[in-house]
Amino acid sequence: MASAANKAGKYRGRILRPIPYEDGSGVRQVAPVGSYDIAEVGEHLQFFAEGFDPFQMPRKHALQHHKVGNLEIEDWQS
Repeated sequence: MASAANKAGKYRGRILRPIPYEDGSGVRQVAPVGSYDIAEVGEHLQFFAEGFDPFQMPRKHALQHHKVGNLEIEDWQS
């Protein structure tokens, strides 16, 4: 059985420190620390976790936080 990380555009990840970002409407948000299922949606990553409302973050912004260690994503080719 394939895991979510093996399906194109779907990953598992952890936000290690809160990440500020702007949602699609330009409203400032903060992504909470936790484990997430992550899906690529165009130029955004969508985060899903039990107990949290799903949210999207611009892919480029997530990549910056991935590089500095605030966000770990399994099997993500950046």
